[in-house]
Amino acid sequence: MTTIAEEIGRLQKEAIEKQEEVERLKRMHTAFPNLKKHINRWKTVRYCSDTVNTRADKCEIRYNCGCCSDSPLEVWPYVDTEFGQVFTDPPVFQVGEKHWIAGDRPNEGWKQLLRDEGIQETIIELVADRFKRGVEERKALAEDDYEDED
Repeated sequence: MTTIAEEIGRLQKEAIEKQEEVERLKRMHTAFPNLKKHINRWKTVRYCSDTVNTRADKCEIRYNCGCCSDSPLEVWPYVDTEFGQVFTDPPVFQVGEKHWIAGDRPNEGWKQLLRDEGIQETIIELVADRFKRGVEERKALAEDDYEDED
């Protein structure tokens, strides 16, 4: 059981945290006037702005779903700011898919998709390196399997 004094303390702490978040978002919105809030299917909140598209120098690369054998491979480009991460707009690009045997398979035209949105070549190179590493890993595994047959 919670006392009223404990409940008041909890609510006061929550109010302070909410006000700090309000101030952070106000500063972020001043820096990025066209800022939008994006919420994915897992309720993860990301803030995005198309003014970041040409400046994004980092990205998250991951599958849309961890359990599906053909899950889309997504790229989430962003820039770190004093207010936290700000993602591009659109915030996510589907560039390929997981294949249960072949590994990551690129979508046709994925590079042009990113270029059309102004995404930097450094991000495109990061994604291309992921696809390239996957091909190299599959080749190495195939060579190991072949050598094991001797």
